[in-house]
Amino acid sequence: ECFVHGALCVSWSGQCLTSEALQQRSANRGQCAQSCRMPYDLVVDGGVETARGDEQLKYLLSPRDLAAYDLLPELLAAGVSCFKIEGRMKGPEYVANVVEKYRRALDAAIEHRPFPLTSRDEEELRYSFSRGFSHGFLKGSDHQELVHGLYPGHRGVLVGRVEEVHARARHVLVRAEPDAPRLKAGDRILFDQGKPEDDEPRGGLHACDEPRPGVLKLVFGGPDQSTLDLRLVKPGDVVWKAKDAEVTRAMKRIAAQERKLSLSLRARGAAGVPLQVDARDGLGRTARVESGMPLQAARGKPLHEALIREKLCAFGETEFELRRLQLDLEGALALPPSELKRMRRALVDALASRAPDRPERSVRTGIATDEVVAPVPAGASSQAPKLVPLLRTLEQVEVALRLGFDEVQLDFMELVGLGIAVERVRAAGARVIVATPRVQKPGEEGYDRRFERLRPDGILARHLGAVEHFLRNSHAETVHGDFSLNATNALTARTLLGLGLSTLTPAYDLDLTQLLDVAAGVPAGRLEVTIHQHLPLFHNEHCVYSHLLSNGHDYRDCGRPCESHLVQLRDAAGLEHPVIVDVGCRNTVFNARAQSAAGSLPRLLEAGIRRFRVELVRENAAETEGVLRAYAGLLKGTRNGRQVIAEVGALEKYGVSAGTLAVVSQPHA
Repeated sequence: ECFVHGALCVSWSGQCLTSEALQQRSANRGQCAQSCRMPYDLVVDGGVETARGDEQLKYLLSPRDLAAYDLLPELLAAGVSCFKIEGRMKGPEYVANVVEKYRRALDAAIEHRPFPLTSRDEEELRYSFSRGFSHGFLKGSDHQELVHGLYPGHRGVLVGRVEEVHARARHVLVRAEPDAPRLKAGDRILFDQGKPEDDEPRGGLHACDEPRPGVLKLVFGGPDQSTLDLRLVKPGDVVWKAKDAEVTRAMKRIAAQERKLSLSLRARGAAGVPLQVDARDGLGRTARVESGMPLQAARGKPLHEALIREKLCAFGETEFELRRLQLDLEGALALPPSELKRMRRALVDALASRAPDRPERSVRTGIATDEVVAPVPAGASSQAPKLVPLLRTLEQVEVALRLGFDEVQLDFMELVGLGIAVERVRAAGARVIVATPRVQKPGEEGYDRRFERLRPDGILARHLGAVEHFLRNSHAETVHGDFSLNATNALTARTLLGLGLSTLTPAYDLDLTQLLDVAAGVPAGRLEVTIHQHLPLFHNEHCVYSHLLSNGHDYRDCGRPCESHLVQLRDAAGLEHPVIVDVGCRNTVFNARAQSAAGSLPRLLEAGIRRFRVELVRENAAETEGVLRAYAGLLKGTRNGRQVIAEVGALEKYGVSAGTLAVVSQPHA
């Protein structure tokens, strides 16, 4: 299955925690708040910069929509058999328009016919909904193409720019683009003023003419005919044709039609034998009918496709409509048209009388967890809670070793300095666990070999490929599963631990109650819970550095600005979220505000959890020491949760919150 049309998430699927962190709505449960469609300011090396010198470029994480209609032949050749079109929050007219176009394109690709969609078809797709189209990542990364950053919502097709506004006369003059679409009464016009978060002027067109070459006169109805206030329109506004009246009417007619079942027919025959027709409908039902007389060699006009379509395939008011007709006729043959009509009626009756094949289904309730996934061993028990820091810089490593930690996790995202850090930890006699990237694609197996050469004591596996690889190849004493494996319930946790993981960190979009539910269904001593972190909000293939600090399309020509600059994204609340690049040039946007489970430690200990993690991002030596000392004291009992939050909050620019662990009453997805 391959996604071919619709809105793209900027983050890797299942790896976006932004909605959960900022609005307590889990995108992984279908409650995405579309934080990637929000405006952000670009902060480079501590100073706010105008992104690419364009004041209107604010939507730095909002991708264009995917439109892969022209890639269907390549996807078919690659083995794809199911093509997915996004339809969430869309009306029936959208479905009618998009599916009709892709149906034609797919049929042509299957039958090896020329690409059937015209430029007008492609234009019509943009009227249903479009933030601009791209191939997404299907043709590889192109950071300049994927995100334009100018608007997060529907625009349509570009018309031009406003030159003059005549509000009293209810018209505007527009300098048209060379390829501007045809305008007519009823079309929906939008005036783009570079502030898509505001209520932009828009309205239905009353008339359009061209008073002089390249200039369009757009006339809007009076106040009783249009809600558009032309006093809000300004010279320089960008003009879009957001909706096409003809397309809207046509799609409404299609959407209102009774659904028909597609029917594929194959007609075979030769002189002296009956015409045989095999049919298969959209529900998988099949039927075969034969003519009541043999085919004859044609003396006059023979059977031809047009006649067969007219007499055999005219399904009219029935529930069927012809999708495909295949003719395998040997020579010039004849059969009375009345016999073709009789065969059509027989086909309809035969198909309608057959119930579609449906698998038998039964629903069992009250199934115990042990019936689904067998319990996993408890592993080595530990009464004393253990604190394990996850570190991302050599400076942080030095502090942790000086404080006497006997085990650390290293997540050097670009792998620069990782070898030195491993040697320093090993020289200090401490145990070292190395984290893998969260995403690893074909051709990136070299990362595994780099980790193997380091001979760490453990691997923090962040994707299933790493779990399988490092459990099978014993280059490390232990393999630990991380949050990115998305263990959100005891069944998943048992399954992953059952593969041989030593410990598992549950998914980060669990609140405290849900986390305790997971702990109740597995040996809690094999869970590792992160009690302090800057939550990883987005994890993107799209690179903000390449897009905004270079003209590069990908890592090959971007000049690697990530090696000389530090980028943050400032949201509408003023929080500056750091953006860090990993070895695969993927970006992680971390939450500016830290979250802490210090106040929940008694309940976590009561649940049997004994292994706790503190994650650091860009903390300096003093901040690292303050955070680690505070949580070490918490686990030793010399500090309580309130004291820890106060201490750590004083070190954090934006304070500390309960973050995703906060229990919020909300409807289920």
